[in-house]
Amino acid sequence: MATASELSSMKGQIVVRAKGHDKCPSHRDNQVVFLCQDCNILICPSCSITTHKAHFDSFIEISKTTQQNKNRIRDFINSTENLDIPKLKEEIKTAKEHHSTYKPKYKNIRDTIKEYRDIARKVIDEITENHLAFCDEMELVDTELLQTHITNLERRLDNLVTLSLECKETLQRGNGVLVYDSATEIQNTDLEIPQRPNIRTEFTPCKDRRNHLKEAMGVIQARTDHQAASAAGGPSNQGPLVRNKQSSEMDQLSTGTVQYKLCDRPTVVSVFSYRAGNPLICPTPVGRAWLCDYNTSTLNLINNKGEVLQEIQHNNNITDISLDPITGCLWFCCFEERTVNEVSTSSTPVRRFTTQYYPHKLSVTSEGRVVVGTGGRQGYKVVIYTTGGQVLHTVIVERSELGGVLSITQCPVTGNIAIVSKKLIDGEYSDPNNFRRHVIVYNPTLQPLIHYRGEGIQAREAVTPDKFGPIRVVYDSKGNIVISDWKRKTIELITGDGKYIKTLHTNKGQQGEVGIQSDDVLWSHLELDTGKWGLKLLEYYSDRGSRTWVMSQFKSMDFIELV
Repeated sequence: MATASELSSMKGQIVVRAKGHDKCPSHRDNQVVFLCQDCNILICPSCSITTHKAHFDSFIEISKTTQQNKNRIRDFINSTENLDIPKLKEEIKTAKEHHSTYKPKYKNIRDTIKEYRDIARKVIDEITENHLAFCDEMELVDTELLQTHITNLERRLDNLVTLSLECKETLQRGNGVLVYDSATEIQNTDLEIPQRPNIRTEFTPCKDRRNHLKEAMGVIQARTDHQAASAAGGPSNQGPLVRNKQSSEMDQLSTGTVQYKLCDRPTVVSVFSYRAGNPLICPTPVGRAWLCDYNTSTLNLINNKGEVLQEIQHNNNITDISLDPITGCLWFCCFEERTVNEVSTSSTPVRRFTTQYYPHKLSVTSEGRVVVGTGGRQGYKVVIYTTGGQVLHTVIVERSELGGVLSITQCPVTGNIAIVSKKLIDGEYSDPNNFRRHVIVYNPTLQPLIHYRGEGIQAREAVTPDKFGPIRVVYDSKGNIVISDWKRKTIELITGDGKYIKTLHTNKGQQGEVGIQSDDVLWSHLELDTGKWGLKLLEYYSDRGSRTWVMSQFKSMDFIELV
């Protein structure tokens, strides 16, 4: 018996015999008389002692197979003529009937879609006209109110100026009676400035208009059994046009409605020891991370096993680090010298600008902006700068209260900015338990949207604001917010609009800083079960397909690796 490789080699050398031709293609003067069952081809006597001699036991005379083959052919004819051909003709007839109905069917669908589009446009136009008419009406009312207020103020001003001049003259030349009358007139004069009319007309655009418009238009439901067609012999790659994964993922990201599946418990990707302290963690898109112990001057790039790949020394202590999501360059801020710096491609820190207030935290946004959080005894704020140091937006988080910003992160889906704010409630400021912490979400121009204080967290006892202790927040690729809670030793996951999703991890020991890769691998600094401090890399989404797509987007960018 020949081996598979021998048969393959032999078949590659066989000359094809024409259908019904009884001459051997290899020995043209000989008739084929045997069937080589090993090779399933007809051969002549010369073949049987040469190329097929090893298959001697599988030879059978053609005449002995004729009756069996005739029976097989008769069965095929009977089955085909009585069953398969009539069934196929009927299916063709039915398919043609359906085919003739699909053109008007889809025309009707298109006409209905256009009709509802026109209805939606008409409704939007009506709503728009009503809004504009209301604005015109309110503008007249508000303008009249303000003009009346201004007229009253001007009249009061004239009266006060006149009364003041009269009083001066009375003091110089008036008798006792006039002095009495003037003093009485002053006593009866209303010196309070009238309150300005409270005008509160505002317009709040819909934040979920795409979904609302889709709901208004209706839903197209399509069902095509192309898998069944493939099983029946049809081409499996010629089904109906469907949206590919990337376009679907982009649409979900643009609307903030990314679907995801959470693991029952996070999968540990890697775990290794790392010294205690409070390291700032800034993962790169390629499975590495920049680390810097808080208020030290050394930056370390490590891999996911804890091996140091690069070390950069600065001349001042660093209070926070951030990775530019577009260029991949590392940025950091220094509290004492009030500077914001960038690590260029030469691995040399370059000072980009100096801040007016002492920077505690920073985050570089996808728009090429630098968001800086400050702290101090006279209040603290968040400021958005250009990379050259020009102030674009500012918001005061707390005024005249000791505290600061502990963390800043930008959402890759909405562009919103989340921070951790801490404010001294009472007692000694050196005791961290005397500070109250919460998460604030701002829009890209620093208008406050959400204040989150642990609402909805499912725990054995209610999570009140005094028991909620966030120290770091990071957005993941789905637009959800990961919160590291040092008080409760947990890592929490909430939606971008402040709704509790799940407690991802509860640690036996202390819980420290976290950082997140662009493909949603979470880096967590915590006290390990051994009692030593280390880093755990966790995956908490089970749908890795989305992870792969997001990763491919980052890999398509020109990231700078500082190694």
